[in-house]
Amino acid sequence: MILKLCGVAALELAVYALLRQYKPEYAVLSEIACAAVMFFLVAGQLEEIRGFFTAAMETAGVDISYAAVLLKTLGTALVTQFAADAARDNGQQALAEKIEFAGKTLILLFALPVLKAVLQLITAFTGDV
Repeated sequence: MILKLCGVAALELAVYALLRQYKPEYAVLSEIACAAVMFFLVAGQLEEIRGFFTAAMETAGVDISYAAVLLKTLGTALVTQFAADAARDNGQQALAEKIEFAGKTLILLFALPVLKAVLQLITAFTGDV
């Protein structure tokens, strides 16, 4: 798998260098297309990761819904980082910061059910003070 990803990246470097010199407006599109190809190469492995987290949560006796929260949070962080880096690479620092803010907001939104469960647990231990 890593050889495929490195091959795609090496090919993109060559294509990007040529396009940047002769057709700069297409260089960004080739970069986005390369990222999409790499994402689809890796996407097949996501089911294996989900299965691992699900099995680990079941073994630990933890509610399985927390695995979904964990995976959503991780996925959001990765996609946000990718999008922000792409914006920065194209000179759009302000857009990158807005993308990161949106990603952090979504991560907080995904974490709310876990926070609610923690607060309920604290309330149960303290005896509803």
